This record gives sequence, C-alpha cells and structure tokens, in this order.
Amino acid sequence: MKSQAITALTQVEGESVHPRDIEWVETNIPCQVACPAGTDIPGYIEAINNGQLNEAYAINFRDNIFPGVLGRVCARPCEDACRHGRSPNGESVAICSLKRSSHDLGGSLKVPPKIKESSGYRVAVVGAGVAGLATARDLALEGHRVIVYEKHHRPGGMLVQGIPSFRLPRDVIELEINQVLSLGIELKCGVNIGNDETLDVLVQSHDAVVLAAGTLNGNRLDVAGNSLPGVEHGLDFLMEVNERGRRDIGSKVTVIGGGYTAMDVARTAVRLGAETTVYYRRGQHNMVVLPGEVQELLNENGAMNYFQTPYQFSGKNSVEQVEFLKTMINVEEGKQVLGIEKGSSINIDTDSVILATGQRADTQWVSGQTGESIMAGQSGLSIVNEFDTPHPKVFVAGDFATGATTLIDAIAHGRKAALRVTRFLTGASSPTKKIKIERKKFATDFEGGQFPRTQEMNVIPIQPVPVINATDRIDGAEVELGYDQTSTDQAGKRCYLCHYKFEIDNRLCVLCDECVKVKPTDDCILPISDLSLDDDGSVVRYKQLCKGESDSLYYNQLWINQDKCIRCGQCEAVCPVGAISIQKVSFLKV
Repeated sequence: MKSQAITALTQVEGESVHPRDIEWVETNIPCQVACPAGTDIPGYIEAINNGQLNEAYAINFRDNIFPGVLGRVCARPCEDACRHGRSPNGESVAICSLKRSSHDLGGSLKVPPKIKESSGYRVAVVGAGVAGLATARDLALEGHRVIVYEKHHRPGGMLVQGIPSFRLPRDVIELEINQVLSLGIELKCGVNIGNDETLDVLVQSHDAVVLAAGTLNGNRLDVAGNSLPGVEHGLDFLMEVNERGRRDIGSKVTVIGGGYTAMDVARTAVRLGAETTVYYRRGQHNMVVLPGEVQELLNENGAMNYFQTPYQFSGKNSVEQVEFLKTMINVEEGKQVLGIEKGSSINIDTDSVILATGQRADTQWVSGQTGESIMAGQSGLSIVNEFDTPHPKVFVAGDFATGATTLIDAIAHGRKAALRVTRFLTGASSPTKKIKIERKKFATDFEGGQFPRTQEMNVIPIQPVPVINATDRIDGAEVELGYDQTSTDQAGKRCYLCHYKFEIDNRLCVLCDECVKVKPTDDCILPISDLSLDDDGSVVRYKQLCKGESDSLYYNQLWINQDKCIRCGQCEAVCPVGAISIQKVSFLKV
C-alpha cells in the first residue's frame, strides 16, 4: 500500500489564513487560546529559555500590556489549559510567574511599539483602569489622539484602589502605566464626568467616546440590619485603606464572600491588627481564587468558615453581632442548589462587617441627551454587539460593559473595544486571523544542534514561588518574592513549547523505527494503518496499532501525536532519511 503524506498544515512555510492551519494553532497551543488577551505564551517562554528576558517582556507588553502587574495578580486561565498539567505530566508550567520574571529580571522594551501616522481622529476614554488604559494604548498605536479622563487623582483604577500593595507594589503599577502613557496619550485626572465635564460635551468634541469606568458600586446583601454603621462593602474599605491608610475597623472583623476581594479585605484587616474571619456560603473548592490565596490568609492568622450565610446583622448604634445560618449543597434535577439547615443559627460578635459580595457599574454620571440615548431604563446601559451603544459615537469597554471580571479579561475586552472604535472611525474591515509558519532544522537552527528541550526536562518539578516570613508581613511589604534567575531557568525548561510542530513525511519514511526507539513517551509516535484523508488533506480516520491488541502489527504509516509530543527533538535528530520536519507556528499579531 502506498504511503500517504499526513500534513497537518496546508503549506510548509509562509503566512496562512487557511482554516485548517488556524485550527492547528488553536488546538495545539491551548495556553495561548485560553488567555483572553491571546498572549504568545510559548513565544515569551522560549525567549526566557534563550536568555532574552527583555524580549520576553516586550512580547507580554505587546499582548497584555501589564506584564509586571499580571505576573503578580492574573487569574491564570492559561495554566488551567496547559498541557503540562494534564495527567500524567504533573503540574502546569508556572506561566504567570515566568511573566513576572520577564518584568523583574528584564523589564525593558528594546523596541518600543511602533505608532502609525496620525489619523486625525480624537478619541475620549472615560476611566483610567486597566480596560481604559488598554483601550487607550491600542487606539494610540493606530495613530489616534487619545485623551483619558479619570475622576480620581491618579490612574490605575482597581490596581491602586482595590488591590493591596502587599500583592501589587505601587512602583510596578506606576512603571507600566507610564509606559502606556508614553505613547502620547493625554491623561486628565480629577475630572468627574457628569459634574466637571458632561458626557454630551465629550461626544461633541471627540470623534468617538469609550466608557471604561469599571464597576465601583458594591452589591449590598438583602439582609436585615445591612444599613447599620460598621457594615460596609469591601471596595469602599480597600479604597479607604489604599488611598488614606484607614485604621478604624475595631479588633474583630467579619468578612463575607469567597472571591479575590474577600481575600484582599481579610488580609488587609489582619495587617490592621484585627482578628479576622472570612465566612463563605459554599466550600473552599467553590471559591474563585487561586489555590494559595486561602493558605496565605491562614499563614497570616486569618480564619475561614465555610457553608455559612448571614441571616441578619444586629447592634444598638453600630453592628455588634451577625447571625449566620449553616448552608448545604443539595442536588435537584442534576443541579447543585444551596439550601439551609434547619435550626442551624449561629451568632458571632463583631466590630465590623465587610461585604465582598460582588460589584456593579455606577451609571449615575451617564446623563444628558447622550445618557438618555444609551441607557436602558433602570436596568443599566443598552449595549449592542458587545461594544456598541445606541449612540453611534459612544462605545463601552471592560467591566463597565461586561460586569465584574478579572484583570486579564478587562484588558482583553479593552483591546477589542479599541479595534471596534478604529473600524468605526476608518471603515477598516475586521482583521483576519493569520498564522506564520517557519521551517526549522535541528542541526542548523538551534545552538549546538540541540533543540530547546530534552527528555529530562519533562520531569523537572514545578518551582515554588518564594514568600517572605509571616512575621515580616507588615504594612505593604510584598509577600511573594518572585523567581530568581535559577528558578526562572528551571521553570522555563518545563514548557513543551507547543508552537513547534513535528511531523513525519511517510513518503520518505523507510520504517526503520529509529524514531520509535528514542521516543520519550508511549504515545508520541504512533504506528497506524487504514488511514483516510479528507479532500483538504486532513486526517479523517486511522487505526492505531498496539502490540497485543491489534490483529496485525503491520503498519505502513507513523504519525506524531501532537498532544503527547514533548518537543524533545530526538526523533528528528535520529531520522536517517530526513523524513521528520520541524515547523514553528504562531499567530501573526495585527
């Protein structure tokens, strides 16, 4: 039987917009696909492995804008998707910590982003949080004149108002905000839209206006006594501490919630000297936080209570007690439903109750004729097609449009909003996904003829992130210290570098089995038969032959399973006839 060529891609090298080629990248580089901002994760980790820390930082700045910030406080969806974290490969690559290393050990933009020639358009952005700044950055790169209006006295939004300095040092925030502003963006702080300046005037004096004011209104619980003094929302509490160094919370603090805000509030209260306990209505596995967050709270002598929900707050002149009810998870029609245990009332004494129960956008300032045109009654903004409003010149971005999300989600949404505004201003069409395919040779393209990975790299354990001693955690001292150079090198070597594709051309293969002899995993190179290809050359069906399972061990094809390949390069190195090829495949950034 004549061997068929199994070609995952439609071409050997060059640029491609073919759906099959796009699909290969989206299937085989899961970390990048999982990142809302589409960060070129294997690209910057490869740069780190090559000792190019500044290049790694530049890649991150291009894609997610705030590498030093996100290297500390990102929600890390990429790590959940990482192939290294799949059984039996162990834990995922420390992608976020490596991003931080690109800042801490590099942090220099060797080649500043190129700004296009002036477009002549003026765009106003309301809000200087991460979404607003991400929007402004991309608009500025397109050659638009961008003016950012911020009601507070400094930019950053939740970065400076909500996230405590022990998680995110202010010098890191300042550096990366200044890098954005250095692109020619004009920043006007202390301007309250709706008071100091009207939305109508902004619309009249600009070609487009982007509303990126975040979600600054905390949700109040519908619980008796919720208006008592001493009961407040976590956003207000964090803003007071971060902006004014507030200290008046009493000796015993009760925090209600199970997300990042709850952890930030509780760990801040601990630093203010309060005995602090977090109450959450579900279990720890239901909390939307990184695994280490709860442990660090406990390390700092904070406490956690699960399956407790507040029933009422009570006190004479201020809150003095909270009555909790014990909750339980019931399964009804296949769905988990939160229930209350009868007779489970528990009363605890407290000096303060801080609610970390979600937040929403403040739209009171959205007024005037423009406001009337874009508001949907009392329900909030009228948003069309994710970024548009009923007013043709007004757009929305970030949490102000989507509701509270993560920093990386807000950045990604801001960048997409900027693209939408540019399309509106210039009439440009939506960009087409495009990939770049590069041919690589083991012996000539890699230093010393050594591919960036070896088999031994597959079993390198994850590098723990060092932290300061609990006794030293006072005021704003940063808790996580980040990787040093040695740990960075080790962590980077764990990456499979999934943007490299290995493939066997069975028209050249002589079935000598040399590649099979050196393969590091059982399933990375498969003997197959009964191969069927679609009209476009993609594999439709094949039979994998396994010793002791197949009727016949005869095979006429070998196939590299990309999902199991660790990119060690051994197969290409030992092939005597050059049947195995290496290609580097990556998205082209628009």
